[in-house]
Amino acid sequence: MTSTILVTGGTGFIGSHTTVALQQAGYDVLILDNLSNSSLAILDRIEQITGVKPGFVQGDIRDADALKALFKSYPIGAVMHFAGLKAVGESTQRPLDYYDNNVNGSVQLLSAMQRAEIKTFVFSSSATVYGDPQKLPITEDHPRSATNPYGHTKLVVEDILESLYNAETGWCIARLRYFNPVGAHPSGLIGESPQGTPNNLMPYV
Repeated sequence: MTSTILVTGGTGFIGSHTTVALQQAGYDVLILDNLSNSSLAILDRIEQITGVKPGFVQGDIRDADALKALFKSYPIGAVMHFAGLKAVGESTQRPLDYYDNNVNGSVQLLSAMQRAEIKTFVFSSSATVYGDPQKLPITEDHPRSATNPYGHTKLVVEDILESLYNAETGWCIARLRYFNPVGAHPSGLIGESPQGTPNNLMPYV
């Protein structure tokens, strides 16, 4: 049976573009998303672009039972984790929500992977882990710090991943620290389309 890549938050901005790229590269994709900042319409748009509708499970990364059932039901070989709250300003107003979703959710996801013996993981981190830059341009080994709850959740998860990697053999982990990803697919079918108040420049434009 062909292994599947699980994309959490796969109907969101970066997750949907990643799903398209994976499917165009020949991978089978399963999306897990609670649709808190996206819609099911994205699945049809991904199908329009790639000719393949990705698998979809509506669920939350904090739901341990749902994760256990998901890993038992699908031949998942790797996880790409984009399911996270992402607004810097909002994180200062709702810090507990951010720590619950971004940190607790990631721990629940990693624990489910550990039980299922799946150890290939790509984490959607952020350039916010560099804090206030000490030098420019910023290099990957720049010292990390956080100036807001959102950035701190990303930094904490990065530290958790490092601890896990050092504690157990076999883990293959990548941490993506992007700055300001913007734009839409050339088809115009998928792009950044937040349900609430936009927090980035492009939705306003």
